[in-house]
Order: sequence, then C-alpha cells, then structure tokens
Amino acid sequence: MSISTSHQNLFRVPATADKLSFLRLLFDADELNVELTFAMLRVIHRELGNRQTSDRSVYKTYARAIQSLRHHKADMLEEVVATWEADKEKSAKDPEWLADGLIK
Repeated sequence: MSISTSHQNLFRVPATADKLSFLRLLFDADELNVELTFAMLRVIHRELGNRQTSDRSVYKTYARAIQSLRHHKADMLEEVVATWEADKEKSAKDPEWLADGLIK
C-alpha cells in the first residue's frame, strides 16, 4: 500500500461497521458511559434504519453489542434506554412556537 493510500484512509467517513468496532473497543477498555453509549447507539441505530445494507454482518454485530451491554452493563443500558425514550418524547412534542400544526 502506498503512503498516499494509507493517508486517504485516515480521513474517510467511517462506516457503520467502523462505529460498531469503535464501540466495542470502548466497551472492552471499560471507557463507555451513559452519554457516550447513547450518542453512539443513536447514530448507529439511525444509520442501520436508513440504509438498505446487503451486509447482514453489520446487523449481527449491532445485536451482539446490545447483548454485551445487556449482560455486562445492564444498569447502564437501562439508563441509555430511558434517555432514548425521553429524547423520543421530547422530539415528538411541538416546539414552543407551534401548536397543533399552527404557528403561534
């Protein structure tokens, strides 16, 4: 591999599989907290929902990540889910300048 090729890889946009690998590295290093886990899972989940990927291994890796959190960090995963649900509720509400689809 040439030097220019390896430098190009440094600045490429990470794929969902890359983000899952990074999540796993942080998990293995015991560096995850609720906020970071929530942020990463939110991005990964959104990407999996928006793409029609033919690589089923990405979905399996995501499922394994959730399973690992469930078994080894259950309390943290519960907090992440609670944060996720609260975020969904906040997003579902109308902004303060909008009421029933009409601008105030």
